[in-house]
Amino acid sequence: MGLRIAVVGLGSFGTRHAKTIKRLGLGEITAVVSRHSVKRLIPEARAYKTTAELLENEKIDAMVIAIPPFAHGDTEMLAARHGVPFFVEKPVSNDIITAHDILDEVRASGIITSVGYHSRYSSAIEKAKELLENEEPLSIHGYWLDSLPDAAWWKKRAEGGGQLVEQATHIIDIFRYLLGEPIEIYSKGRKGLPSVDFESSAETILTFPGNRIALLSTSCEKEKGSKIGFTVSLRKGAMDYGWNGKLSVRNSDGTFTAGPDTPTQLYEDELRAFFKAVETRDRSLIKSDYEDAVRTLKVSLLARESMRTGRPMKVPEA
Repeated sequence: MGLRIAVVGLGSFGTRHAKTIKRLGLGEITAVVSRHSVKRLIPEARAYKTTAELLENEKIDAMVIAIPPFAHGDTEMLAARHGVPFFVEKPVSNDIITAHDILDEVRASGIITSVGYHSRYSSAIEKAKELLENEEPLSIHGYWLDSLPDAAWWKKRAEGGGQLVEQATHIIDIFRYLLGEPIEIYSKGRKGLPSVDFESSAETILTFPGNRIALLSTSCEKEKGSKIGFTVSLRKGAMDYGWNGKLSVRNSDGTFTAGPDTPTQLYEDELRAFFKAVETRDRSLIKSDYEDAVRTLKVSLLARESMRTGRPMKVPEA
C-alpha cells in the first residue's frame, strides 16, 4: 500500500505538494484538512475540519502541512504527540515562541521532520557551497524583488510576518546554509505601499563568521517582473543563482551552469527525501529539519526587529 499521507491545507502549495505526491506515487493521500473542496483533486481522501479530528479517526504515516504563518501551532504539536512525521512549508511560524513550543514537542517525540526550503536540494547550491569553501567572496548580494501576493493575510504583519519572514526567508536560509550562522543583523526599511502594514522595501546587512558580509534587498512593490536569487563576486569570477534553481559560474575555468533540469525538480526532490526518510528512518536525507528551520525564523525575526528599533541585532548562539 505504501505510506498513508495526510495533507493539512490545500492552498497553492498544499495543492502543489498533493499533486506531486500523486504524480510520483510517493504514497496514498488518505485524509485532508482543508477549507477548500478536495473531491476533484483527491476524491479518495476523507476530509476533516481540524487536525485533531483527523488524528482521532485516521491511522497515518506522515503529514504534509501547508498553512499560513499565523496558523502554525496546534497541527504540528498534535502530529508530534501522535508520533506522526511531518513536512511543513516555510516559514515555520511568524512567532518564535510558537516555533519553540513546537520544537519542544518534536524533540520529545523524536519524529522525523522536514521544512520546505527546497533550494537546499539543488545541486547548484552544493556547487556554490563548494566554491565558497575554496575562495573568499568579495561581495554577496541576495534579493527578493517581486510584486504583492494576493492573499489577504500576507499583507498583515501579525498574520504573514512581513516579506522578510514569509518570502525572503528562502534567501536567509540559503545564506545560513552557505555561510554559517550570522553574528549580527542590521536592517532598514520603508513603507511604500498603503495596502501592507509593514516595510514594503528593505535593505538588510548580515555579518557571518570570518567577517563575511551579505546584503539582502527586498521589495514587494514591483508592478511587473521579479528578481529572486543571489549574486556572489569572487576575486577570480562570479556566480549568480536564480529562482529556477540554476547557478551560473564565471571563473578562470570558464563559464558553466549547475542545477536541476526543471524548477519543479526541487519540489519533487524535497518530498522524495522526506518520504524516503520516513520509510527508512534515515535522517541524513533531510537537508532542513524543523530545528534548523527555527534558526532561519530567528534570523528573519531579528532582521524585522532591527527595522523596528533602528539598531543592529546580535544573534544569540542558542
